[in-house]
Amino acid sequence: MFEKINTYLDTIEGFLIASILATASILTITQVFFRYVLNDSIFWAEEAILYLIISMSFLCTSLGIRKGSHITVDVLKSCIPKGLKPTFNLIAAILGIIFAASLLYFGGSLFLTTLARGQLSPALRVPIAAIYAFIPITALLQMFRYSGIIYSVFKKVPEQNQPQN
Repeated sequence: MFEKINTYLDTIEGFLIASILATASILTITQVFFRYVLNDSIFWAEEAILYLIISMSFLCTSLGIRKGSHITVDVLKSCIPKGLKPTFNLIAAILGIIFAASLLYFGGSLFLTTLARGQLSPALRVPIAAIYAFIPITALLQMFRYSGIIYSVFKKVPEQNQPQN
């Protein structure tokens, strides 16, 4: 069940990240063309590109955790004995959940505050709360991914204790 949800989330996140990257790239190329060829610019393009890249960065954190390419202390991992690696992964995942929970709390608070104020972006005139919504959403995704790591650590423990034939 956990793997099916992970696969489903991988597909959605991968599609969203690729779409955002493609949109930001096309918009950047268009903006450069307008600015240097037509001597005009799209007044909202830079703001849109900035928000797209920020959104993509937050989405990439969850996928990075899933693929094991998120921030880790590789030197420590290589120095600890093989038997302690599951414990190291467990501690790292618990710390990751604590960080994601704080991101959820403070990001959610920021989202709700800007939603209540009705603040709009300068050029696009979109609610800033829509941009800040990526913070608590991706924090939930991060917590789910770290939970998956914890699940896999505990799932493998009984297998190690079984006698081998």
